[in-house]
Amino acid sequence: MSDQRDEILAHIAHDLSLTYSKLAMACGNLPVPVAIPTGSVSNVEAIPAVRRVAELAEDVTMPVDQQAQLFASCCFWLGAMDIYGLLIASFHDVRAHSALANLIMANESLEDLLAWLRAHTEMK
Repeated sequence: MSDQRDEILAHIAHDLSLTYSKLAMACGNLPVPVAIPTGSVSNVEAIPAVRRVAELAEDVTMPVDQQAQLFASCCFWLGAMDIYGLLIASFHDVRAHSALANLIMANESLEDLLAWLRAHTEMK
C-alpha cells in the first residue's frame, strides 16, 4: 500500500511540475511577459509566483476570456499544490483524485490560453 501511495504522490508531484512549466511558458508569452522562476523551482518560490500571476491576471492586456483562463490556471494549480501538501500529511485516495482533478482543470485552461497566445502573439 505504501508503494502505491508513493507512486501516486510522485505522479502528482510530476504533474504539478509539468503544469507549472506550462504556466511559466504562458506567462513568458503574454502580451506583456511576466517572468516566474523556472528550472529547478521549489514550492517556496513557485507558490508566491503563481499567486502573483493570479493577482495580475485581470490587468494583462488581453480579452477577458484569456484573463479568466490565466486566473483559473493559477487557482487550479494552487489548489492542487494545497491538496498535495495535505496528501503528504494524511493520504486519502479521494484527496489524490482531487489534486489530479485540479491539475486537469489547470491544464485545460492553460491549453486554451496557449492556443490563443499562439494565434495572437509571436510565441517564443
